[in-house]
Amino acid sequence: MEQFLDTMEEKVRGGVRRIDRPLLAAVSLAALAGMLLAHGFAFANLFPNHDSTVVVFDAQWTMYVLGRWAQNLYFPLIRGKIAAPWLIGIFSTVYIAFSGYCIAALLRLRRSAAALLTGLLACCATVTAMLATYNLWTDAHLMGMVLACAGVFCLEKARPVPGFCAAAVLFCGCLAFYQAYIQFALGLFLLILVRQALEDTSWRAWLLHGVRALAALAAGAVLYLISVKVSLALTGYQLADTGNGLAQLTRLGPAAILAGIPATYKNFFQTLLGYSGWNDRGMRVASAFMLLLALWGLWVRLRGRKDRTVLQTLIAVVLLPLGLNVVYLLASGNVYILMQHAVFLIYALPLLLLSGEDLPRPPRALWRWGTALLCVFLMVRMIICANGAYVYTKLVYDQTARQMTAVMAEVQQLPGYEEGTTPVAFVGDFTDSLFAYENPAFSRYEEGDLHQVNSAVTYDGTIKWWFQHVMGSTANVVADQAQLNAWAEDSRVEEMPVYPYDGYCAMIDGTAVVRIS
Repeated sequence: MEQFLDTMEEKVRGGVRRIDRPLLAAVSLAALAGMLLAHGFAFANLFPNHDSTVVVFDAQWTMYVLGRWAQNLYFPLIRGKIAAPWLIGIFSTVYIAFSGYCIAALLRLRRSAAALLTGLLACCATVTAMLATYNLWTDAHLMGMVLACAGVFCLEKARPVPGFCAAAVLFCGCLAFYQAYIQFALGLFLLILVRQALEDTSWRAWLLHGVRALAALAAGAVLYLISVKVSLALTGYQLADTGNGLAQLTRLGPAAILAGIPATYKNFFQTLLGYSGWNDRGMRVASAFMLLLALWGLWVRLRGRKDRTVLQTLIAVVLLPLGLNVVYLLASGNVYILMQHAVFLIYALPLLLLSGEDLPRPPRALWRWGTALLCVFLMVRMIICANGAYVYTKLVYDQTARQMTAVMAEVQQLPGYEEGTTPVAFVGDFTDSLFAYENPAFSRYEEGDLHQVNSAVTYDGTIKWWFQHVMGSTANVVADQAQLNAWAEDSRVEEMPVYPYDGYCAMIDGTAVVRIS
């Protein structure tokens, strides 16, 4: 036993010695700076809204039916069930730094390039959307990124058999946290194939490397499907057949996949170059220049090289947008920015191509500085967008809190009302009512691209969570959409004025009805 422990200790010491400490320090500082500058406001404030009205994790069944069973272990065992903003920020920063180190080590990026890429992944719109509207799940989703990057790292750096097994288990874990983050593994594998092609790798070695990567991903997917079946069998639930559920994958056929490939490429470039609330003109222009720099880097690095090198590189580069956005294909186009964090990994391509020694010597520094300045510009725009998003969300939360307090004060004055006993039905659409926060100065955030809403309370579930978690109220609110729809069709309710006009709340058949819209 003592000999075994000594052997394990020596292996651990050897692993620690192999860590590139200057690289780790660079990406850690970049992650810390990016996360604090872009998201520090979200780490220091609590503004529950929409799905983040779940201040205390109690959505176990939802995670099971969505195939994200690992989150039901993560919250009670690692992070805790309470959505504590600062704690979420600490875990998220560590996860970004770890992922950045894995990516940089695998792609052999210079420390400056690694820091820039890590900063971009920390500041991007996906993290902003999570912290603004889904903050409880932010670090759990980023754990999926960690496992995806760690899986690729194990496959590339460890011995063949143990590395393959570890990668399959880690990919399974990634899928069980948040399926969309498996795109990081796909993108990383393709970027590694680009690097290997530029290193003049033979066809046999290059293809075997790609096949081994696909086999590890397939093994991880099989393990994941088995784990989902086990989790559903133990709980008695069924997979959700919704827009973000796994059941829709069973309806995908070869024809649908082939037809969806062009749309996947189009959506990839549209996400980077098309207008959205978070992607202003400056960011779109900078992203376009980054892609042009990647093309220039390809031309410089491939000029005069063997046909094999050129073909291998172009194959991997052409497949890269598909790999980074494959969830769009699998979800039949039903994607949003939360599922597209890996799209921003495309910025690694120009950093990879322009970090080699094959560039013409006189302008080499110029092109590297140009790439760095574009990355810094993108980060600054991302930081500005993120801070505006959090201010908007805080204003929405404050307004909803004020109005809910005023409404409940009037409800409690209704004849026959008993707190905790009398049902309270909020009828109408909060986001299409005078409950909603309206300010033209925040129009970019009202467009919904970051999943932000103009009322902290939105659908039936958020009504329950708002009163239970945010207000700490014992009010017996109706949180079933079918019942609320039935009340909306009641002729007596239709005759009531809407909030905030006199008579917007009344007792009807023993229920306190509040007409919102």
